[in-house]
Amino acid sequence: MTKLLRWYLRLVAGLTIISCLGQLGLPSELGAASAWGVASGWQREIAFWDLAMYIVIARTLRANDAVGGRMVAIALVVLQLLVATNHAAAAIQSHAMLNVIMGAVNYGCVMFGTLALRVRALPASATAMSTPQSQQ
Repeated sequence: MTKLLRWYLRLVAGLTIISCLGQLGLPSELGAASAWGVASGWQREIAFWDLAMYIVIARTLRANDAVGGRMVAIALVVLQLLVATNHAAAAIQSHAMLNVIMGAVNYGCVMFGTLALRVRALPASATAMSTPQSQQ
């Protein structure tokens, strides 16, 4: 897994756990700042989803498997694109500041994730060829 992909996954893990804690600990405050209002049951479900995604991301980082990391990152980029668009639609309709901020954060993560997925690790043979070998 490339360093950039690891950084992307770490960022999303951090944002996901922050969202989880916010939805559980500050449901009224977050609801009041969003276009959707307070819905404790839905907000709890979002927090549970966030916690599950955090676990998936953390285990993926721990496994350090390039294929698994790319698969999780692709799913996260798609999910963030959909969530960002949902926030943007709500922001356009209501001008709710939380939706404006989270739409921007999610679109930023989409761009970072897309970049991280486009950067490929050099194959082992390419890195071996680029390092000078001592002559015997």
